[in-house]
Amino acid sequence: MGLAIFYETLFVILVSVLTAAVCLSSYLVTRRKTMLYACFAFLFYFLDVVSILQDDYATRTLGPDLSPEYFFVRSIYTLLTGAGFLGSFWLMVCSYVGENRKSVRYAPIIAFVVASFVLLAISGDSKILRFCYYSCRALFMFWILMYGGIQYLKTHDAVERQRLGRYRLQCVALGLLGLLMVSEDVLFFLILSTDIIQIGPITLSAERNYFENLLMVCCALMVGHFAWKQLDIHSSKSPVVDDTQRYRQTVEDLLVYANRHQLTAREREVLDFILRDLDNQNIASSMSLAPSTVKVHVHNILQKTGKANRQELIQDFWKTV
Repeated sequence: MGLAIFYETLFVILVSVLTAAVCLSSYLVTRRKTMLYACFAFLFYFLDVVSILQDDYATRTLGPDLSPEYFFVRSIYTLLTGAGFLGSFWLMVCSYVGENRKSVRYAPIIAFVVASFVLLAISGDSKILRFCYYSCRALFMFWILMYGGIQYLKTHDAVERQRLGRYRLQCVALGLLGLLMVSEDVLFFLILSTDIIQIGPITLSAERNYFENLLMVCCALMVGHFAWKQLDIHSSKSPVVDDTQRYRQTVEDLLVYANRHQLTAREREVLDFILRDLDNQNIASSMSLAPSTVKVHVHNILQKTGKANRQELIQDFWKTV
């Protein structure tokens, strides 16, 4: 492994670990499932990139002519780590857009694993099948971006559309990097049909995708920025003051959550007070309503959201929006 590639690998490993740590911190504070999925995604990518150092160690220890069995086991390992980080990203997007159907959430992950395993088992020395095997990652990534784009285009809710469109330019950039990922594999497997390209002192390997590393660094910047923003918002000591950033974020999340569960405008107001930890009597006083009326609204909110009590409702709100 060349010195430049060695440090590039260490940089990607460092970025993956730091981003996973920030996402875990954000999850522990906010309890947002999106942050937990992001944490797992970058941990799996860390394991994926670490295998590059394992290959270098195995080559130096066992010699350059490693057995086919080693490469098969190595490919199974990358299949699992690929399914881990791409599947986690997919679940993160599903959670962000409010997709709860199990068939939609898990079918793409299963399809990726099955297709990758079949291509790996039959690829042999075929450059075309090896190209198809490595392209499964890019196809899964394109599916994630395309699904997010479809959700953005089909929603008619202004708040949800604004929320989904917040990172649309960054997603376009990720799509372009995905095309470069595929182009890199085309160059190695279909045009040059070689496992190694030597550019001066730098040795490039077909077993790695350098544009994938760049794409993941960009993802780390996006997700890390979002996680850091959530930590900053929740550091506010006065979340109910109307001019605080946390309150403005909560108002937007409240609209999204209410629309997803088809809450009425009045039920949304009651939910706002529930999130402020007010009991029925105080909510009634604040809204100039009878306590019995507030009780009915609370019952309807719990029924529509499928939660048994206020605590579950509050936890579900912070986890899903």
